[in-house]
Amino acid sequence: MTRPALLDNVTHRHLRVRTERSAVLGDARQSALALPAEFRQLQAHFPIVFQLVEGDVGFQPIALFGLEEGQNLFLTHAGWDASAMPMALQREPFLIGRAADNSLQLHIDLDSPRVVRPDQGELGTALFLPQGGFSEYLDQVVALMESLHAQAQQLPAFIGALTRHQLLEPFIFDLELPSGEQSRLTGLFTVNEERLLALPGPALEELAREGHLLPAMLQIASLAQLPVLAERAARR
Repeated sequence: MTRPALLDNVTHRHLRVRTERSAVLGDARQSALALPAEFRQLQAHFPIVFQLVEGDVGFQPIALFGLEEGQNLFLTHAGWDASAMPMALQREPFLIGRAADNSLQLHIDLDSPRVVRPDQGELGTALFLPQGGFSEYLDQVVALMESLHAQAQQLPAFIGALTRHQLLEPFIFDLELPSGEQSRLTGLFTVNEERLLALPGPALEELAREGHLLPAMLQIASLAQLPVLAERAARR
């Protein structure tokens, strides 16, 4: 459950946020939303796949951190073991809300384990300066949230292009666990490379012109990280 509240420098003047990465702070998760604009950086570390979400969401791309629910193979005792991280994970515990005039507002989830209340001491990073202005950290959060929101607006067009050309297909990844048991990763989708490359020239040109061709190819390339992920699991 979340308890979002509109962030302001009076009510929340003493709040601090823990920015380190650990399981107790909510980072023990198998995946996070990955936006097409991030694929170039993320594909060097994580497999990027698609999942079908119930309701009106439809397909959404995710970066895989583990091979089973609750497993994050990039989370170590020293923190985050990769030089990239999806914006959807970086933004916590902040959320985007809308005012009555439809303008964007910055909210914070007061029930997040990352939020440090005044009675919990001086852990974490301050959100506001003593005079009430934004801290450097909060300035960075605002820039991140603006970028996240802008890129999220482009996601439906990307998914729409992939589905319009029938490029998404289910895939199965078989792996052997350290115990010797066989396991299978299912319920995910990927771009069909052969079908993509077989599209007629005008369709490929349209995908490229609209900025969808490159992230589609980067998603395919990211699947090379699946065996690397399996190796991480074997080392655990």
